[in-house]
Amino acid sequence: MPGLRAAAVAPVRSPGVWRAAWQRLRHDRVGMVSLGVVCAFALLILAATLGLVAADWQRETGVPYAPPTFQGPDPGEAQQAIKVPQGPPVDLSDVDPLAPRYAEWKERAARFQTAESVKSPTLPFGGDRLGRDVLAKAIKGAQISIFVGVSAALLATLIGTVLGALGGYAGGRLGDFLEWVYNVFTSIPDILLIFAFAAVFGRGIETVVLILGLAGWTGMYRQVRAEY
Repeated sequence: MPGLRAAAVAPVRSPGVWRAAWQRLRHDRVGMVSLGVVCAFALLILAATLGLVAADWQRETGVPYAPPTFQGPDPGEAQQAIKVPQGPPVDLSDVDPLAPRYAEWKERAARFQTAESVKSPTLPFGGDRLGRDVLAKAIKGAQISIFVGVSAALLATLIGTVLGALGGYAGGRLGDFLEWVYNVFTSIPDILLIFAFAAVFGRGIETVVLILGLAGWTGMYRQVRAEY
């Protein structure tokens, strides 16, 4: 229209996918709390891997079945303790034929230095039947579980991405062969597939990661294959 000038509008720059996702997550209270829990677990696992916490989880630091610290020591153990007999020494040479050699054995035993570890009557979250700290065992178990889960997920993502991209890009007989392999894996129940791989590869943490990775790549394969 005459007399009007078109105003130049500066182009608006897109914030990007990651920045938009972070802004959306930052305004979600439940999401931020969940992120804090995940970060706390990640720091705990990192500290356990470096040996800063739960390094002595196999040591018998407490008495068997030690109660938690907030509960206090078990009063029943003190009542069941065997009292040391009091009274004059008794000559056992008349009833025990080995009594004359007790002094010799005691002298030989004194040459060896033995250290008795003091067992704690209580532990932070209690102890097991051997006196091992339950809290340290839980941290060590979480470290192994998270390592296995993350490693298996990364391996499954790698396998599915490579096979999906290869099948979609190449196509032809190679694509048909990969589709056949995909159909075979998806037709077998996951639990039976895991048992079959476990019977072949044996035991071990690395074996568990490999088994879960080989059993869980089909979903990523289908998503990547659909992009071609």
